[in-house]
Amino acid sequence: MLKVLLLAALAADPPAVPALDTALARMGGAEALERVERVRYDMITQWQRTAFDARPYADQPSYEQHTDWRDYGLGAWRNTRKFLGAGGGREITDVVRDSVAIRRMNGAWAPLSVAYVDERRELFAFAPERVLLLAKRAADLKALPDTAIAGVAHARVSATIEGFPATLFLRRTDGLPAMVRWRAAQPNDFGLVPWGEMEAEVWYSGWRRTSAGVVLPTQLDVRRVGRPYKRVTILSAAFDGVVADSFAVSDSLRQAFFATANRPMHDLPLDSAKVVDGRFAIFGAFGTPPGAVKLGRRWVLLETGQAPLSVERSAAWLAGQAGGGALAGAVVTMPAAGQGGAAWLAGRRVPLHVAPGARPFVATILKNHGRSAAAMTPVAVRGQWLKVDGDSLWVEPIDLPDAPGAALVYVPSLRWAYSALAASPLHLDYVLARLRERGMPVERIGSARGLVAPLPPAGTAPQR
Repeated sequence: MLKVLLLAALAADPPAVPALDTALARMGGAEALERVERVRYDMITQWQRTAFDARPYADQPSYEQHTDWRDYGLGAWRNTRKFLGAGGGREITDVVRDSVAIRRMNGAWAPLSVAYVDERRELFAFAPERVLLLAKRAADLKALPDTAIAGVAHARVSATIEGFPATLFLRRTDGLPAMVRWRAAQPNDFGLVPWGEMEAEVWYSGWRRTSAGVVLPTQLDVRRVGRPYKRVTILSAAFDGVVADSFAVSDSLRQAFFATANRPMHDLPLDSAKVVDGRFAIFGAFGTPPGAVKLGRRWVLLETGQAPLSVERSAAWLAGQAGGGALAGAVVTMPAAGQGGAAWLAGRRVPLHVAPGARPFVATILKNHGRSAAAMTPVAVRGQWLKVDGDSLWVEPIDLPDAPGAALVYVPSLRWAYSALAASPLHLDYVLARLRERGMPVERIGSARGLVAPLPPAGTAPQR
């Protein structure tokens, strides 16, 4: 392996090599890092909801406790996760072996989405015990001009690491890697697909000398689209104590994976889609918009769906219904990331009416998919009427608890209102109070969890 590193170094941009050599030496040396082939980490992951404002609580974190086994030689990863929270200690185990992923939950194994194969590739590429070695082997290793972060000088080198064009930032002071940055899409991952090709980073801190004789970080902060995504805190590490049987995948599970799970999480048929009362479309598949409302002969989508494919299939289903189903537009009421379908709609010039809190999410999605932010129209601060084929829809911003800048929709001809977050009884109470203030009578309500539902009995929703 050292011969491989030597040959790569001879082919690489010479100014890039000293900074990497210094970092490798400070971490214990290339030979010591090469010997780290198997590792077990006990960790806590703090998942951070993507937010684009300065409120300190906007990330609304959740927590998982992990036992993470890795065999870099086999390309095998086993992650046992325990979810911490009021629901108790639910536990699942995921195994990724070469190109196959499986999961054990409630005592039974089943195929797992190919998105976890993608995650293993990224995780292994930028693991601190591997990233410098992989960069030094890269044929396109190149030195870039130094930069400063928080007043500290950093060397920069670029290299393609396991297929990811990446830039490493190495402190000139202590010599250790500060972070690595790359751009890539995650087209198979349900939560990440909306962002398209995004910028991502891993920051390394909390450095400690380990029992393997190498110096490694105990905190990894992951950022995506320029915002915090998750923080991983390593509680303990053990080396070379993992056996290959931990990563076993049976032939039957391998066959089942390729038959059912080797596709994006959101690649699902609209088997349960239906039209209710002739005016409401409910698509019913994981990742599709909550639905659409028909005004005259055209449809208005509620939200845009998780991925371009999600809304493309929804639009095709509407077009196939009796009487056709042209799209008049889409209204985004929820200030959150799951609006990847906006890129598909923008490409077809479907009007996008976007709540104030959702604008930075949709703008980032459009940019990463090569679309202009001019494709979206902000919802007017005081609300506005949308005229569609002889009917009308009212949309206005509303600040909901922990979700400022949301929006609500009201259709007078249907006495129906919608806001994605009205699935929460507390949020529903705010929506109904606003409708009463406006003198807008409502008989049915819609949310991200159900497009058409009767109002709850008076007094059942919490009062403001």
